[in-house]
Amino acid sequence: MRGFLKKLSLAQNDDTKSSTHPLHACGAVEASCSKTAPLNESPLPEFIIAMDFGTTFSGFAYTRTGDATPEIRDNCRWPFANNAGAAAYCKNQTSLYYVPKVTQDGQFHLELKEWGWGAFVAYHNAFTDFQPSTNLPHTSTSFTNTLDYSERLLRKVGFFAYKFKLYLSPTEADWLSLPPLPWNLKPQILIVDYLRKLTELIMDTMKAGIRGDFSLRDVQWCLTVPAIWEEEAKQLMRTYAEMAGMITGNLCPNNCKASPYPLKIILEPEAASVYCQNEAGQNLKTAPGDRILVADLGGGTLDIVVHQILEVNDKGIAKVKEAIPSYGEIGGGTFVDDRFFDHLKRRIPCFEEYRSKVPSIGLDFYNWWKKVMPDFDGDGYEATFNLVGNELAKDWKEYDMHRGSVRHSNEYSRLHFSAVDFRAIFEPDVEKVISLIEKGIKDVKILMVVGGFSASPYLRKRIRQTFGGRVAEIITPMDPGRAICRGAVELHRRSGYIQARVSRRTYGICCTRDYKVGDPHELLERDDDQKLKCRRVFTVFVRKGTEVVVGKKEKRSYFPVYHGQRAIQFDLYSSPRENPCYTTEEDAKKEGSFVIDISKGKSKDKKREIEVTMLFGDSIINVTAARKNFGSRKDEECYETAAALPSGLRLSAVLN
Repeated sequence: MRGFLKKLSLAQNDDTKSSTHPLHACGAVEASCSKTAPLNESPLPEFIIAMDFGTTFSGFAYTRTGDATPEIRDNCRWPFANNAGAAAYCKNQTSLYYVPKVTQDGQFHLELKEWGWGAFVAYHNAFTDFQPSTNLPHTSTSFTNTLDYSERLLRKVGFFAYKFKLYLSPTEADWLSLPPLPWNLKPQILIVDYLRKLTELIMDTMKAGIRGDFSLRDVQWCLTVPAIWEEEAKQLMRTYAEMAGMITGNLCPNNCKASPYPLKIILEPEAASVYCQNEAGQNLKTAPGDRILVADLGGGTLDIVVHQILEVNDKGIAKVKEAIPSYGEIGGGTFVDDRFFDHLKRRIPCFEEYRSKVPSIGLDFYNWWKKVMPDFDGDGYEATFNLVGNELAKDWKEYDMHRGSVRHSNEYSRLHFSAVDFRAIFEPDVEKVISLIEKGIKDVKILMVVGGFSASPYLRKRIRQTFGGRVAEIITPMDPGRAICRGAVELHRRSGYIQARVSRRTYGICCTRDYKVGDPHELLERDDDQKLKCRRVFTVFVRKGTEVVVGKKEKRSYFPVYHGQRAIQFDLYSSPRENPCYTTEEDAKKEGSFVIDISKGKSKDKKREIEVTMLFGDSIINVTAARKNFGSRKDEECYETAAALPSGLRLSAVLN
């Protein structure tokens, strides 16, 4: 089959080119496709619900579509939040607790026990009660890296999953630093489990507050994602939402009860921008041409978008476009947490050894840290962890005595953190934020700073010190945690707010064309008419750095190369280069594949035409392919790449 599919090629008819050498698309591997669910015939859902799935915290907001002046609301009541000692907040902890189970063949596997704050409380209790008779195997993971999960600890206590959103980060290098997942767990399982539990809570909340028969069929879902994510990660979130039962589709476990409305993917900093503008109201003095930089500083991602205002009305900013491509890095609050534990291990050299005997000490320090870190605002701040009566103090002193370096007794009973210590913990990620903002601050009038990490008084102070005299306004909402959820609801309602975006990559299709001088020898082959061709050519639909109006379509027509060809495969690629030549280039990335059946038009042979369309400008890129001059026009089907494929684009084929 692989050898056959290498021959599934097309010729391209591109009216924008005057070349006498036709282009031909070619596929490399077989793609499996499945039908998408039909769209709901109802013109409007009753409610819009936006879900913000975050690295450290997640929440939701909603509004009724039929209200003349819709009110956007969110939720601040979460199961077990009081037990965890958490303050009232519009988000729940993004965490899961799995307990060990034994299968019939005697193998261990992990099953979901609790989620959110419930996971934190349940694991804390199990972790605290666990007192092994012998030391656990030494590991170097911290609590914020899903704790210490030696084999024995897994079998006795279970597994606490935390910051698993980072497995969808832009590059493999970003998540290679995360600990390996144990046993049967995979990133997909964690994310789907969390989305499913959050969806269940949302529906229970809506039934209690709206009406008892409220269902998913009444919901338009909006799911927020970082702007720096690649297309593959965005598409995976769509797939995971389907697997979690949020939206209809072949992967939905209860398809008939899920939402029939297509999932709306919303970029987090764009949602934050709308929220900040609503909060500022008439106090925000803007005009067409002004630039706004939005810094969404979360627990795991730092996202930057720069918008240029196109239109202002009596209600404020009406239309914007991206001024430069969105950008960012991995970083934020969870990385500050990690640095605290790194600092702790340097201060107490035997900390890991002690934790192997008393695993709960990691939780004790984590709880203390999360209470003191929000108050750090710079110089003069200090805090102390009391070790009086704690066996750690005894072990620490003995550790030093064996090495001939004993400290003053007060140092073993009171672990003191000075302002210098706090700055050393915070500064690397604060500097990263400053550097990212600096990159896009030119000609910016308004700087908006949101996201969980932006609540840090120290970070806010450093941003104002650095940029206060360079922009007219710096807007930092009183409650930045609400910005993404509420902003996403509002952004969905204001469908024309984003007018254009700037492509961060070049997108196109892998093709075969007539030979040109300079083509690599290894890519040359002859077709069945003995014409010399070049395979694996990157045919561009949109180039990196191009401003793309929302809804803009780019079309190309393709024709079969081989006589008697029964199917055509399309391989879609992206590249960080403006002018990629071949899909074999090292940095070219395959985004997805799909196959079109062309067996119905064999009488037209090589004149069978397939028109491929890429729809740009939205938060994701949509790709469609349509039979133009053959096949029954009564036949109309849609296809979307199967979940197993590494697809980053939403792919479909409309057969007409």
